[in-house]
Amino acid sequence: MAKMYIEINPILIEVDGPMAVNTGFRRGLVHRTVERDAEGFAYIPASSLKGRVRRACEQLARQARLRVCNAPRPNGMCSVHRQPCLVCRVFGTPGKDGGLHWRDAQLSQAYREVFENANVEAQFYTRTHVQLSRVLGTAAPEHLFTSESTVENLCFEFGITGWLDVTPIAGEDSTGGYELLLLLAGLRLVNTLGSGGSHGAGQCVLQLPDQVIVGDNKITGQSAFEFFDLLCEFDREVQDGN
Repeated sequence: MAKMYIEINPILIEVDGPMAVNTGFRRGLVHRTVERDAEGFAYIPASSLKGRVRRACEQLARQARLRVCNAPRPNGMCSVHRQPCLVCRVFGTPGKDGGLHWRDAQLSQAYREVFENANVEAQFYTRTHVQLSRVLGTAAPEHLFTSESTVENLCFEFGITGWLDVTPIAGEDSTGGYELLLLLAGLRLVNTLGSGGSHGAGQCVLQLPDQVIVGDNKITGQSAFEFFDLLCEFDREVQDGN
């Protein structure tokens, strides 16, 4: 096992349609507002990205029949006193950070310039919805609410840097091991962000950079994915190492 510096930058998020990463706060007559940075541009918080990618990685690990803890409940997650599952090795556990720094996803520079020259508020629009009664299947009386979304087809950019404890695949750690393999696969799997996914909002594609920095080397994502069929061997590899 070796600790290696990892840099995945830039990662592009191409959103197909509107997106609503809500703040949980209202503003005026708008009940659900979208996250904005200090300049008024829409952005996606790093915590939202990390949580969404972690869920994708948990799906992949379970499909590979690996041991996966029960996040996000702290009492169901791996602890610092036991061997962490592969997902926790990438994202961290209660009491121990994962070692990677996730940046907020900012609106790409081209789109920022468009809205700077036009109107920052042109990024957003509001829609009024009605709450449905699950029992009757009809609109609940006096339960109108207004939510805010970004306009369609925006592009965001973020990056991930930091250090990972790498478990070599077939004795090879220069590709970032099982940990980087799972992280890259999880990033590729994400296809929705924010709320309203069941209504078509937040559909997206994450585009990885052509090269990823692993220690002193640069590798392509394709070279890392060549070992994907070996992901299911992680638990056995760790047991043999102990």
